[in-house]
Amino acid sequence: MGGVYQVRIEISFASGHRLLEHKGKCVYPHGHTYKAEIWVASESLNELGFVVDFTELKGKVEGWIEEHWDHAFLVNSKDGELLSALGAVRGSRIFVFQDENPSAEVMARELHERARELCGIAPLRVRMWESPTQYAEYQGPARGLVQGDT
Repeated sequence: MGGVYQVRIEISFASGHRLLEHKGKCVYPHGHTYKAEIWVASESLNELGFVVDFTELKGKVEGWIEEHWDHAFLVNSKDGELLSALGAVRGSRIFVFQDENPSAEVMARELHERARELCGIAPLRVRMWESPTQYAEYQGPARGLVQGDT
């Protein structure tokens, strides 16, 4: 009976967003200092004794976050008012979620998919903290290496 190895990385970044049609304060543009945690699991280790190289995993995912989400405004594609306003500001960084609010849940799923594409290994789960006391988590199937990767 074998065990399972798990590794975890953590990445912090700052972004703004608003949630369309929210009945509370989140309907207003605001920001968070997010923390993303990404777990990868395997029943076996590679030839170096790793589930995955921490440096490679963190470098690829953190690079994507820095390019797309860090100090950017995360916007629902249906939010024409905010897209128009931000588009008028020189130097605005905008990441658009297609027909979805940029909630912590949606962000966790998006980062799970991006990490899988970038690293060729599906994370066990992604946890997205939007404050020190609350997070959302997305768990995908632990499929291991993407088909065709070595």
